[in-house]
Amino acid sequence: MNILVIGSSGLLGKTIVKKFQKNEMWNVFHNGLRKKRVDLKTQKNVKKIIFETKPNLIINCSAMTNIEYCEKHKKKAWQINVGIVEKIFFIKKKYNLNFNLIQFSTDQFYNSNQQYKNNETSNIKIFNQYSYQKFKLERLCLKNKSLILRVNFFGYGTKKTESFSDWVFKSFKSKKKFYLFNDVYFNPLRIKTLSDVIIKIIKLKKHTTKGIYNIGSSDYISKSNFSIFFAKKLNIYKKKYTLINVSNILNVKRSKNIMMNVKKVEKWLNIKMPKIKKEILKETQAYRK
Repeated sequence: MNILVIGSSGLLGKTIVKKFQKNEMWNVFHNGLRKKRVDLKTQKNVKKIIFETKPNLIINCSAMTNIEYCEKHKKKAWQINVGIVEKIFFIKKKYNLNFNLIQFSTDQFYNSNQQYKNNETSNIKIFNQYSYQKFKLERLCLKNKSLILRVNFFGYGTKKTESFSDWVFKSFKSKKKFYLFNDVYFNPLRIKTLSDVIIKIIKLKKHTTKGIYNIGSSDYISKSNFSIFFAKKLNIYKKKYTLINVSNILNVKRSKNIMMNVKKVEKWLNIKMPKIKKEILKETQAYRK
């Protein structure tokens, strides 16, 4: 089976490629194969990499997730968040190709005040340009019978691929004061756990499924409590932060309750998603090195 991972320079893409390459049954390709990474914002390059790798499955990890950047640079963000997939489907249709697509989406649509009410059929709300682009991306993928995974993840990254846990680690290690949001609730997964879920989807041959699935931890936590718990377990906790509401500092409007109900994916894959604090504890090991 040939698998093409797009967006392999990001944290999610890098982790998936590394894990997938351990499976001898899969030929894993990605757009970072050459010394110079392939720019997939052009149709010519998208066509070239698809024809070169002949994928049975494309996993698109490319995304511009910086909400402020998306608001200020709508066209550039669209090229990454929607444009690449538009080109993939155009080429698939034009040349009558046969492959499946797994597309990652966001929890930024949700805003229910009730615990775990945010399931895949909940009404969504467009808060900003980022969520608008992800909404358009989902409609495009559903039209083309693809699998959409709404995710939120964290994990040890690099300067170019920082996650929320990286920011927390740097903030507590720094001498500078910082803010923590006490009114934003979420249920992310470790990047390695998310990768394992993707592997299970493919092994069970469910990557051919059309539809939307939430993938996250089985319970939720506020961003402030996530940060404090994480810092205390690493013995770097210092009370040099200020607890604030997200609307008090950020210019771009966003959801406060992005807790995802994960019962659908648990039933689909016959698994139990882990608790968030167990996920945080596991990931602290990477920061002890």
